[in-house]
Amino acid sequence: MKNFFLSLKTTVWTLLGLVILFFIGSYMMPMHRELFSSMNDGILFDWVEQVALRNLGQTWWFFAALAGLILLTINTIVCSLQAVRGKWSRADFLLRISPQIIHLGVLFILLAHLLGAAGGYRLSGTLPEMASAPLPEDRAIYVRNISATVDGNGYLTDWSAAVYIMEKGERVKVGILGPNQPLFYKGVGFYLKSLSNDGIPVAHLMVNKDPGAIWALIGSVLLMLGSITLLALKWKKA
Repeated sequence: MKNFFLSLKTTVWTLLGLVILFFIGSYMMPMHRELFSSMNDGILFDWVEQVALRNLGQTWWFFAALAGLILLTINTIVCSLQAVRGKWSRADFLLRISPQIIHLGVLFILLAHLLGAAGGYRLSGTLPEMASAPLPEDRAIYVRNISATVDGNGYLTDWSAAVYIMEKGERVKVGILGPNQPLFYKGVGFYLKSLSNDGIPVAHLMVNKDPGAIWALIGSVLLMLGSITLLALKWKKA
């Protein structure tokens, strides 16, 4: 069993299987939009429980891909532990540690997705000016003002919404939401997706809490550092 997880063939065949499954998924998802359209609207594990498990004929590839990722994770951990346990020399330390840093970065990114799929929340809704909506953790969001800029043809070119966040009845955060301009408070992101104006300006908002975000950031940094170091050492050695 140990040799199976240490084998490079296991990695290659698992990656090939994942590519095939993702290709199948790219075909199945547009074919069954009624099932997959809500996949990114909330917590992934909630979608799995409420939709995926009840429609295995269309979602089997998702569970197969999940099993493949679990196998790849175990394969990566076992290979990294085996490499770390080997004999090291000062001359080739960086060359040997760089792949392990890359592996660690990938594992942190997978952990981030797992935490994001299991916890947090993602909410979407609309609010007009001078209106508020309750949020989890005894919080609320209040839209104070909505601004929009249109061109000569009447097309919307820019928009923003002044909001403040309430926590336990007290104002704790004030900010301006706009395109690519979110607001963050205690790990929760507040986003302005778009505006509509049918006589009354209305903000289309999204509130997202992802407990895995910090791990994704750490994993991305490790992946980048390990890759750059490994490429530099390989280039110098060549």
